[in-house]
Amino acid sequence: MGVALARAAQWTAAGSGTGTLETTPLNKALLNQIVQFVEDFSTKHPQEAEFVFREPLEWKTQLDSSVFGEGYEINEAAVQSQARGKDGQPLLILSASTLRVRSFDQLSRLLRIAMEEKLKEAQACLEANRDPVVKILGPEYETVEEDMSILQLFDKMKKESDLETELKMKIILLLHQLDLQLLNSSLKQISQDVRLNPAAVNNEVNFLKNFSGQGEDTVLESLDYISDYMFSNGCRAPPWRQVHGEICYLVVKPHDTDPLCITCSTAGVFLNGGLLKGEDIDYERKSDLYKDIVTFLRERSPRFVENIAKQEYSFFKEPAHEKNYQNMEGAENSGQSQSLYDLKGKTEYEKGTSSSAGPSGQRLKPYMKWKSSGLSASQRSRGSKA
Repeated sequence: MGVALARAAQWTAAGSGTGTLETTPLNKALLNQIVQFVEDFSTKHPQEAEFVFREPLEWKTQLDSSVFGEGYEINEAAVQSQARGKDGQPLLILSASTLRVRSFDQLSRLLRIAMEEKLKEAQACLEANRDPVVKILGPEYETVEEDMSILQLFDKMKKESDLETELKMKIILLLHQLDLQLLNSSLKQISQDVRLNPAAVNNEVNFLKNFSGQGEDTVLESLDYISDYMFSNGCRAPPWRQVHGEICYLVVKPHDTDPLCITCSTAGVFLNGGLLKGEDIDYERKSDLYKDIVTFLRERSPRFVENIAKQEYSFFKEPAHEKNYQNMEGAENSGQSQSLYDLKGKTEYEKGTSSSAGPSGQRLKPYMKWKSSGLSASQRSRGSKA
């Protein structure tokens, strides 16, 4: 669970920290799978469900004492489970809107009690416990890094041979299997959500540059990449950001707003947190997600909308960029491929030409040979914490 949360889930702040899970189809799919896993845990693995966590999972809940019934002691707004650990402490405590849960059995019961609020409770729990494996099994079982396989963890655990260690082995295997399931499903979801690729972004940037400058009718003052370095897959984002689907970063200067720092990703275009010292970027998403740069700018700059209408003939005269957009499933129905053609309704060009995107398909593959890219370990570390 920890690996999937760290690498697959989409957080408002990258890396470690107090970020929250974004409201995205991918996160919703991950949450549903985690909820299903936990709900079924006490039925499928009754012995492991009784295992008492090293530390309680603790979070702020929206539930109140009225939803609890049989198996719980209720005293006004406070709730305690009748089930207790060897230390005599309740395995679930609700006090002043704070929940503390110490076993999978109580987690399963809680999600069933929460009913239609179960996804919200699961999200609140995961946001407050970014590496739940540490709380469940202890700090020695912190999220497995790339250089430490699950087999090495088993070797480490086999040095002890009591019942508790055996239960830990079973639990960590179950959590590892859940991680694999979550990572596989996230890859499928990401492959379905790809809307842009590096070639499409580059063509749109070059296209807009042709209509940018100081002139009265230009659509933008300027549009520039933050980084001139391009990897072999066409991306200008650092490798640790390519893993999140990010392609490049742009500084856009409209005529009528402050400069905008934007991220172009396989899922779309959004406003990021802007430039920090040097060439560092605050990668956190600060806006809604838009299907392309033009759609983003139409929401931000009235002058852009006005001047792009003046350039309409020129835009329609050079439709080659359209070929680079992904032909997404259902795109023809949803109109996602008409990014530069929906400026003023139907034109003669549209009447005679299909608006569906061109090539079927190559998917963006993150550039994984970062070790040979000349980037220092400190740069990678800084980027991953952004």
